[in-house]
Amino acid sequence: MDDPMHVEGAEAVARNGLGNVGASAGARNVGPPAGSWNEKIWPRLQGGPLAAVMMELIDWLVTQGYAPATQRNHVRAAARLGSWMVTEELRLRGLDAGRAVRMVREDNERHPEHRSANENVSAVLRFLHETGRLRSAPVIHAQPRPAEACLAEWLRFLEVEQGRGTSWIDKARRVGEPFLELIEERSGELDWERVDVAMANGFLLRAVAGYSSSTAQCTAALLRGLLTWAADNGWVKSGIVFGVLSPRRIHSGLPKGLSVGEVAVLKGAVDLASPTGRRDMAVIVMLVRLGVRVGEIAGLTLEDVNWREPSLRVVGKGGRVLVLPMPVDVGEALVDYLRVRRAEPGERGVFIRSLPPLKALKRAGITEIIFKHARIAGLDGVYPHRLRHTAATQILAGGGNFRQVQELLGHASIASSVTYARVDMAPLRPLAPAWGKLP
Repeated sequence: MDDPMHVEGAEAVARNGLGNVGASAGARNVGPPAGSWNEKIWPRLQGGPLAAVMMELIDWLVTQGYAPATQRNHVRAAARLGSWMVTEELRLRGLDAGRAVRMVREDNERHPEHRSANENVSAVLRFLHETGRLRSAPVIHAQPRPAEACLAEWLRFLEVEQGRGTSWIDKARRVGEPFLELIEERSGELDWERVDVAMANGFLLRAVAGYSSSTAQCTAALLRGLLTWAADNGWVKSGIVFGVLSPRRIHSGLPKGLSVGEVAVLKGAVDLASPTGRRDMAVIVMLVRLGVRVGEIAGLTLEDVNWREPSLRVVGKGGRVLVLPMPVDVGEALVDYLRVRRAEPGERGVFIRSLPPLKALKRAGITEIIFKHARIAGLDGVYPHRLRHTAATQILAGGGNFRQVQELLGHASIASSVTYARVDMAPLRPLAPAWGKLP
């Protein structure tokens, strides 16, 4: 089991001088001292030219607020990138964004099972860019290939005509680029006549191999969107889109909240003698009582707290602004923490890191608070969203209705709230007499 404190311990290690180990190590994969906290995430694979910056990368990941498991994934991705550079006899100063992307693409083609893990390379490239080690791809003023031009036109359609956001556009690019390259001929034309139901489904099956059910569903939807757009332009038959497979949808279980006793045990695991403990208690109470999401807590600012109402203003999914009442226990926990809150000058976030830089916690930091105290309390399977479910079930158990659940949790549709009708069958059983015992 990972040490729950090693996330915030990285900067302490760096201040003690370990952050300079990689800088003096040249290309050798010099690791951290045996038994140190970051020995657990140090890559087994030789990092090649990136070995010299591995310690700095780990500290950067901690500063960015990545969870421990995500830190390990990114460090391993850095080691893979370094091994590719060794193969290409490429030094760090010779790496640019274009070559990095090409190396990722080539590895994905050779090893399709690596694609999910290789997505972590993007964070490594961002680290190299922010630290001035990654050069921009050379600008080549050349006529775009037909596949590139068609992809740009489709993405422009999604953004301008359909109003899609950045995240959806990025996903569309990852689906559209390999599909269009598949039908690009050596002559420089797109052979749309090759596109039929069998070809589209063959591409889809390869694209979703190794991914989750939700990702597979998203990929299929994007492929249908591309084919619909192509049909509207007269390039393919309109009926092809109806033959695209629908990946098997794995239905998740019903939302399950914590019992009153489990909530008490979770709170009891918090040490209120420290400022960090008071912060963590305020986070837990807000999750349990208000059912807010992790991102909503991370985005909470001092201006969002209205002590006269009293209420809290949070920004939910889709940018919806919710004004939530502040129960007495939420207000007391928040006041208890704000009295000892320390932050950088000008920092307006409510919940602050416990180690410098004293900036607002990000989503990963809020999540780690719940994981940490659940481990201390000996509770299995406790994560922030279960506390959100706890708030919903408490409303219904106290005689509330689904409209109140919808308003508190910020559901866009009451259908999401009605899901909680199936959560706890025990209180309903007395209302259904056993067969043969009807009055």
